[in-house]
Amino acid sequence: MSYVLCCVDGGKYTQAIMDYAVMISNNMNLPLRLLNVVEHNHNAKQVDMSGNIGFGAKEDILEKLVNEEAKESKCAISAGKELLKSLKEQIKSQCTNEVVTSQVHGDIIENIVEFEEDTAILIIGLNSHDKELVGDNVKDIIKSIHKPVLLVNNDFVEPKKLLVAYNGSNESKKLLQATSSKPIFKKEVSRTIINLSKHESSSRELLNEAKNIYAQNGIEVDTYGARGESPVLITDYFEKEKFDVLCMGAFGHSWIKQLVLGSFTEKVLSKMKKPILLYR
Repeated sequence: MSYVLCCVDGGKYTQAIMDYAVMISNNMNLPLRLLNVVEHNHNAKQVDMSGNIGFGAKEDILEKLVNEEAKESKCAISAGKELLKSLKEQIKSQCTNEVVTSQVHGDIIENIVEFEEDTAILIIGLNSHDKELVGDNVKDIIKSIHKPVLLVNNDFVEPKKLLVAYNGSNESKKLLQATSSKPIFKKEVSRTIINLSKHESSSRELLNEAKNIYAQNGIEVDTYGARGESPVLITDYFEKEKFDVLCMGAFGHSWIKQLVLGSFTEKVLSKMKKPILLYR
């Protein structure tokens, strides 16, 4: 069975993540899994033990650090369980499908990959509680999972307008199929396909191709061709036309690759104040 997988840690976007997760679970008619990852600290390994410290003193310091780490881990486990319990209780009347909770320990990326087979879509926040852990690992998560990923970076807004970047790559075709055959967003939501190209004829051909994919599933879309290959053309058009979600395939042709691997986290995300749906 496939789930909508939602990563929560009590960070500033937790409520928005939950709102999008419930909406998507209801839209796709799929159960919702809330996942809390308790990462292991490595304070003891990071301490510089060189210098004139006696052997016994070193052992005492290490033992103290290990004990502190165990206490921190125990607190994190307890807090995570309470968070999952609270969130499940909060959404049980809103979500029309089953809601399950899971708490796992270890690396966040490795654990997300473990759930990939049963995941229809992953929802994460761009910044987590204190250390912006998810924010730091966004690119690694995107590269590790071959499912749609919704990046939440602001308060929840009911999506009414989607901008879908399409370049003809396998990734962007998968995104169109994933967002049309079993819509992540309601069919009534307005969709515009954007293509970046220096050549108008090839751009028009790709836009018609994308339009036909949606038409096969009874979804009408608008199209827009931008002359050039700069990712700024996408973000500027997004802001100008007041879209609610940006959708794109990751790691395809050059301008998409630049958007994700190049200036994505530093420039684009600093401008983007709305969610981004990625598919690799």
